[in-house]
Amino acid sequence: SSQRVLIAGDEFTEAAHEPNGAPLSMTCGRGTEWHLALNGRIFYNLWQYMLEVGEVFQYQWSAKVDADAVFLPQRLVPLLAGLEWRRAAFVNNCPFAGQYLHGPLEIVSREGFRKLRAGAGRVGGLKGCESMLSSTPTDREDWFLGVCLEKNGVEKVDMRVLSEISCPPFPKLGFACTTEPFKAAFHPYKDMTTWRACWSEATR
Repeated sequence: SSQRVLIAGDEFTEAAHEPNGAPLSMTCGRGTEWHLALNGRIFYNLWQYMLEVGEVFQYQWSAKVDADAVFLPQRLVPLLAGLEWRRAAFVNNCPFAGQYLHGPLEIVSREGFRKLRAGAGRVGGLKGCESMLSSTPTDREDWFLGVCLEKNGVEKVDMRVLSEISCPPFPKLGFACTTEPFKAAFHPYKDMTTWRACWSEATR
């Protein structure tokens, strides 16, 4: 987050910052025929901050989840149990032709983040990917992260763990949230009424 926000009880988000120490900027333009957020720079600075802080290295896997996604960690954990967390890997959550990693749920292993910090070969880790922020489609954060990980030798693992309107079979907005155990997130649900309805439907 760009600011410290109370989650629940005594748990707060951590306020991330830019490389120059300023609060993390959450401002970006939009582009493409779908009017998508060109938010690669925001998340480049966020990943850089996280690699410096180092908390991602305390866990086998880390998941970045959009606020308007209904996320079921109790489903994701057993799905990841079948993968070797000691290898450098990330989950490609929309493994269809013409598609790639989608931003609502991004999952990276500890070793994957280590490669971003240390760099692999001539790429130079996360900082070696900075030039991609001025190109399409890597000016968008999900494509940027996936391509940068692969350039640094991190393996792409196809897993259909996400249901969302932008990924085949392209369900319509407000689609039913399934109880099937291989779906760990549903997106988008932008108001609390529909978010809670999806959660209830998926966990009943």
